[in-house]
Amino acid sequence: MQLQFSFEYSDFSDAANLDAAKGLTLRTRLGYRTGKWGNVQGFVQFHNVSQLLDDYRWPDGGDSSYDVIADPDGSRVHQGYLDISFGKHSSVRAGRQEIILDDARLIGNVGWRQNGQSFDGITYSCTGITNNTFKISWITRVNTIFLTHVNLDKLILIHDNYRVSENVSFGGFGYLLDTESEAPESRDSATFGARLKANQGHFSIDATYALQTDYADGENHGGDMMTVIGIAKVGKWQLGGGANLISGQHRNDRPFDTLFSTAHKWNGWADQFLATNGGNLINGLRDLFVQAGTNFSGVKFLVVGHWFDTTDVNSYDGTYGSELDFVFSKTFSKNLSGLVKFAFYNADRAVDNPTTDETVIWVRLNYHF
Repeated sequence: MQLQFSFEYSDFSDAANLDAAKGLTLRTRLGYRTGKWGNVQGFVQFHNVSQLLDDYRWPDGGDSSYDVIADPDGSRVHQGYLDISFGKHSSVRAGRQEIILDDARLIGNVGWRQNGQSFDGITYSCTGITNNTFKISWITRVNTIFLTHVNLDKLILIHDNYRVSENVSFGGFGYLLDTESEAPESRDSATFGARLKANQGHFSIDATYALQTDYADGENHGGDMMTVIGIAKVGKWQLGGGANLISGQHRNDRPFDTLFSTAHKWNGWADQFLATNGGNLINGLRDLFVQAGTNFSGVKFLVVGHWFDTTDVNSYDGTYGSELDFVFSKTFSKNLSGLVKFAFYNADRAVDNPTTDETVIWVRLNYHF
């Protein structure tokens, strides 16, 4: 069982001049895993979000006089699946399940939001080749953070990761999205990419490249994405930096679609650029960032600075803005943890800038047993 209290304050300085949002919610998750019946084991997880303070709105709900907090209240079965093993190296998971692939840049569980995201389908996993993990999923429905769902004709997730050595791993993936829409402007697309992770001594690097092409009914997909992150350990500090480049509309090529990612993890915690999910960021995004983290007296601390610019000229050309993020987190016991988190986005004052100033503050307490 898990109980998570989340307080969020969000002040969005847009032309509507709405009141700052304030929300206090309690997420309750109750899970049960059966014993094994031969090679079969079951798991079910019930989920509820209750609002203790609801001065906020979300898409299609809430109080329209306030800014957005993306945590509607309600209940559902978050996960429910059967695990079937075939010997030591192969297994199938059938049913509703969370799926996180790589760094969740394209496929994730949106674990930061109170409701999270899960997928209905079947996943086959194989570790039969030494140092290699292969997975393939067939998905027919996505359960969103708004307690709604998206039915699909299919979403095929093909992922392979090979550990070249103790310090180097290489992976490749192909994600084939076929929505129920038959229109050429649908999200239907094929995304192919590769990821390299390596570390040596006190330094590590993580690099991903992905390219999108037409698939099923979707047309004019030709965007790409690149992410490079380097981190060095210096004394008690982890110092790093990197870049995330996401193409926008370029001639007939549509913006790159980050599919069903955990978008909050990327491009600043103020969530100014969530339009990458769905391929709607027409001016693209170049996110340059630096970060520093450490641990003092049992408290983990991380600060991240971002500088955001466009990659393509359509409705806007130039600098979006900058952002400064902080988080302090602490584990009090094996069952209890908490955090305080801040995001300060400062929009550039240029004409037609689609972003705007925003301040977000979270306080969370998580108890599980």
